[in-house]
Amino acid sequence: MRGGAAGSVPWLTEALPNFGERLGAVLFRVPGEQPRDDAALDELLEAWPRDLPLVVELQHPAWHVDETFARLQAAGAALCATDVDDADEPALRRTGGFLYLRLRRSAYDEATLDTWARRIAPFVADGMDAFIFLRHDGDGRNARLAESLPARVERALAR
Repeated sequence: MRGGAAGSVPWLTEALPNFGERLGAVLFRVPGEQPRDDAALDELLEAWPRDLPLVVELQHPAWHVDETFARLQAAGAALCATDVDDADEPALRRTGGFLYLRLRRSAYDEATLDTWARRIAPFVADGMDAFIFLRHDGDGRNARLAESLPARVERALAR
């Protein structure tokens, strides 16, 4: 967003249609040191091709206001919810046509993942796709937890 979206977005996105149906979504991450800049966000959303599903991760707390959510929703862009150590669990907001969640804490246990499954379930029940990513780890535990997440969401839906 710093260099101007009008020039950088075409360069970034030109090859993405080659992925076809395999392209789930594109994550555009705005780092925590970049405070809210509505004009820069508007430029990004205007330049982004409407046929490419966009996810925006806005780490600085100043972004998390109704005006930002409305801009994302008007553009059909999903807000990325990111769960990190030393922070409260993020709110899950519908701004785009799908849910996008990054579970980035150092460790998750079965009970915490069940809680996330219950939070995800209403979005899935409404027919939304859900892209959920767990942080990589050295022993593969998070990969096994990630594989268990669809069944956990199904159990939450059955309740």
